[in-house]
Amino acid sequence: MARFRTTLCGALAFAALPWLVALAQTPAPAAPQPPPNREFTVQNETDLALQNLYVFAPNATDRGADRFGADVVAPSANFRVRLGRTRDCVFDVAVVFQDGTEELRRRVDICRNQRLVFGDPSLPTLNVAVTNASTVTLRELYVSARGPEAWGPDRLGAAVIEPAANFSVRLRTRDCVFDIRAVYGDDREEVKARTDLCANRAISFDRSTIPRPPTFPLEMVNRHLAVVQEIYISLSTDSDWGADRLGTQLLPMGGTITAAVEGGCEVDVRIVFPNGGAEERREVNICDAPRLVFAPGWVVEAVIDNTPGMQSGGLRLRNLGPLPIVEVFAFASGAARGQDRLGADTLPLDGTLEITAPSPEACAADLVVVFRDGREVSRAGVDLCTGQEIEIR
Repeated sequence: MARFRTTLCGALAFAALPWLVALAQTPAPAAPQPPPNREFTVQNETDLALQNLYVFAPNATDRGADRFGADVVAPSANFRVRLGRTRDCVFDVAVVFQDGTEELRRRVDICRNQRLVFGDPSLPTLNVAVTNASTVTLRELYVSARGPEAWGPDRLGAAVIEPAANFSVRLRTRDCVFDIRAVYGDDREEVKARTDLCANRAISFDRSTIPRPPTFPLEMVNRHLAVVQEIYISLSTDSDWGADRLGTQLLPMGGTITAAVEGGCEVDVRIVFPNGGAEERREVNICDAPRLVFAPGWVVEAVIDNTPGMQSGGLRLRNLGPLPIVEVFAFASGAARGQDRLGADTLPLDGTLEITAPSPEACAADLVVVFRDGREVSRAGVDLCTGQEIEIR
């Protein structure tokens, strides 16, 4: 009996041996593979920059983040879009052009097609050089094959064309004839209508076709005790001062210069001294007063430029003291001192200063003069309208 049991156990063990061998040879289940990295290329074959790109699940209401981020895809440029690991292949894709227009493509399979082209690469390319031959910055540029009713986007984008500079405009089109519109920094416009850009790849804007506004002369006299290094004159409605009217010149003490002012009578004037100091006067009517005198006090009132001798009008103050005078105040009796008539100037020894009344009805004034050491000299009840000279010691 014992022998039978031993034989039976051996038989069972022998019978189970193939199963155990097969079990030992069966490979373990493979670990799940991560989703592949999905990528595709956006190719811009339009003549506008691509500003934004959105890739999202078909018909989703949330487009997600702009895939370009801080980038912009220029004409003829490519952009590699990386979606990360995903098993999805089909997406809706939307791009926004620099003029704000949008193109939406539904159910794009980026696994089958890894290059998404916007525009028609078979269209010929026109590269046109635009030159600013004027003295004013060119701020905007528009090109239209369909007339002035469809100018489209500003071709300069965030750029400008400075005077004497060039800008290359690229057009994907089979058209040749275009209207071209330039807008300058002063908001004036110049249009070149029905221009054949196939025959002429270089266009120049020089403001020659813009109607000239009326021009008003302004004579300026320097009666300050310092040289004037820069002069700026702009219409009071303008947002910037424009160019320095002196250029490389200086306006010396006692010097005179005449400038032509375009567009209107009411202007703002700014002068700058070599030490960096500056003075401004706003809303000067140069049609009523075409002569402007730069002198202490000119920023708050009209300054009369009397000839030597002061036969009429104004008060001449002469410094006969031991030190330069640094401040001069002339004000109605009992009123506050007001603005220093010298401004950034000083009145040297034996120097003179002309002071005028703000109006013919306000001739009586009190006078206070401050020397460089802080000493003050006062004169009450002086007449600013008789043309007299007062010596201060």
